[in-house]
Amino acid sequence: MNEQKTIPRSVWYGLDGKSYDSIAQELNSEDPLSRKWAAIYAIYKYEFLPTDFQYHDFINNAKNSRYVTIIFSVPIETLKTSDGIDDRDINIENLEEMNSEEEINNHLKKIPDKSRVIHTSMAL
Repeated sequence: MNEQKTIPRSVWYGLDGKSYDSIAQELNSEDPLSRKWAAIYAIYKYEFLPTDFQYHDFINNAKNSRYVTIIFSVPIETLKTSDGIDDRDINIENLEEMNSEEEINNHLKKIPDKSRVIHTSMAL
């Protein structure tokens, strides 16, 4: 069965409007010791200051794009024992900077079917 590989309209309005600055879906992980997600961040909603490093490195690095899509995993042990996740905990498998809904949907269609969605979460 093929999963929907576009953003539902109501979720898009939340991301592109005022509701969310990021959305994510959990994917099947090939590694039984980690959990995997696909996420989209609305970079233009973040306020970047010259001396401020409060965001993950990938967010700071994408500040000239409107959106960034990222597929990443985090060790389950880290999720169980840590009260927060920083850049050292994230294994980035794919990261793309984008500027439109069309670009995002085209990129989502390239995610392999073996990474099917197992859980949807609206905001990170």
